[in-house]
Amino acid sequence: MRQPTLWLFATITILPSIAWYWHAHQISEKFYPHHFFGAGGIRIEKFSWYWKIIRLTAISSLTPVLSVFALVGLFVAPRGKYARVFHWWLTAMILFIIVVGYGNRHPWYQLPLVPIAAVFAGVACAFIGSKISDSRVAMITFSIFVAILFSVLSWLYLRPLYRSAAAELRDAGLELRNLTAPDALIIAADNGDPTIFYYAERRGWHFLEKDGIYQGNPIDNQQLIVDLAKLRSHGATYLVFTTNTFWWLEYYPDFARHLDETATLIQATPKFGIYRLNPATR
Repeated sequence: MRQPTLWLFATITILPSIAWYWHAHQISEKFYPHHFFGAGGIRIEKFSWYWKIIRLTAISSLTPVLSVFALVGLFVAPRGKYARVFHWWLTAMILFIIVVGYGNRHPWYQLPLVPIAAVFAGVACAFIGSKISDSRVAMITFSIFVAILFSVLSWLYLRPLYRSAAAELRDAGLELRNLTAPDALIIAADNGDPTIFYYAERRGWHFLEKDGIYQGNPIDNQQLIVDLAKLRSHGATYLVFTTNTFWWLEYYPDFARHLDETATLIQATPKFGIYRLNPATR
């Protein structure tokens, strides 16, 4: 309370984020079903969910070498007046990941861990360097070894991230933009990825959904049929499946038959299928 500059810094840092999310929330409320991405994220999940986050963060977001060095640095970091800043930052991030469990389903939400890990990894390198500083050969060998190991493992673990991950969603969105009217409402069986909506420049719903929030894979045929009927009654006129959800049409045959009776397949490719929904009966 006695450090006004610290409070000023905190205000300058936090207020833009608060303003941005408030604005995004207002848009989602005013232009429903224009989604507030991340809504419903405050939810504590099972341990397996967090273990997946830990594993992906360690090998992809941070890479294995950085993760190991950061873990070492966490315990050898020197004590001092400001030495615990990154410990508290790390604690806050862990708390955020736990409480906003479902919201952390995408790796970009763990990106603030990168500067934290980099600092602790630097501390670890400095600590190891201080132990071998008497030998110039050891210092050079250690530096080269770490650089090569970091480069090789980073290339191996990050290579999959450079593959096209949403090409079929982009293509489906572009096709919907060509096929549909600007005010058309679409339903996208897209695993909760909003790419289709972005490229289609259309509003709509993820499938399955509840109150505009993606609800994951279906439990049974009836859930699919009921959710589709509800969205049709809200004005949805098109439904799109992609390679990630084509299996629904085979695994849930009753729903597939219902879809054949209530919709028309107007575009089919190996990447996506677009249905025009018949008007909802009153």
